[in-house]
Amino acid sequence: MTIYDDVAPREATTLTSERKAAFVTELFDRVARRYDVVNAMIACGFVARWRRRALRCGLDVFNALDRARTIERGDVVLDVGCGTGAVTATVMYGELSFLGAEVTGFDCSPGMLREARRAMPNARWDLGNAAKMTAYEDASFDCVFTAYTLRNFSDFDATMEEMYRVCKPGGRVVILDAFPPSGVFGFVLRTWLRFALPIIGNLITGERKAYEYLGSSIEMARTPEEVSGALRNLGAERVEAARMFPFGAAGMIVAFKPS
Repeated sequence: MTIYDDVAPREATTLTSERKAAFVTELFDRVARRYDVVNAMIACGFVARWRRRALRCGLDVFNALDRARTIERGDVVLDVGCGTGAVTATVMYGELSFLGAEVTGFDCSPGMLREARRAMPNARWDLGNAAKMTAYEDASFDCVFTAYTLRNFSDFDATMEEMYRVCKPGGRVVILDAFPPSGVFGFVLRTWLRFALPIIGNLITGERKAYEYLGSSIEMARTPEEVSGALRNLGAERVEAARMFPFGAAGMIVAFKPS
């Protein structure tokens, strides 16, 4: 019996170190083939919309004067927890291809990387644990981007340190994630996470447990304020955070590494 079979979904949110890494890896291996289909359904398209908004930050004409850019022309980008490669698809082959940026996708799940390679065989995909990105030297990337991953890292502090380490001076660490819901609308979202999410996930993938875990992990995730504080403690000179519509269910954090 694997740790994925042995641990209850809510208990899995409290795992750390190698046990957490093993649980998360097997979870995403199991759902990889239909992961994008489920995401599109359960989030009513908002997951992709939030990702595009984060990647385009500062590039739109009406925002260019007052918002820092996530990705600059010619950047070398690391996508931590790349999954099936949505960031690479947008930046290198999609609507941001005019920037000429180069993306390396990094993930712990062979299954997710298999799907990414199938769609984009010419891109670079690396397998490993985000808490130990030993394949990359210090200051290797202009932008270190991660989306919807924080609650799945086996060691949050070590991963944040690694992301900051491999970011170049003058570069950016960009985090897009789902955060704990609050207020009246938070009640609606929590109900969705606890009941609708596992049902839909099970119908499409046959893995109800995986989506029970994912819902619980969002409820128990760190807040944007906590994540911003961790980046400041690492030395970021400026950290910008913003909640996104609807209900503030997602948030974007941009941290700038001193030159």
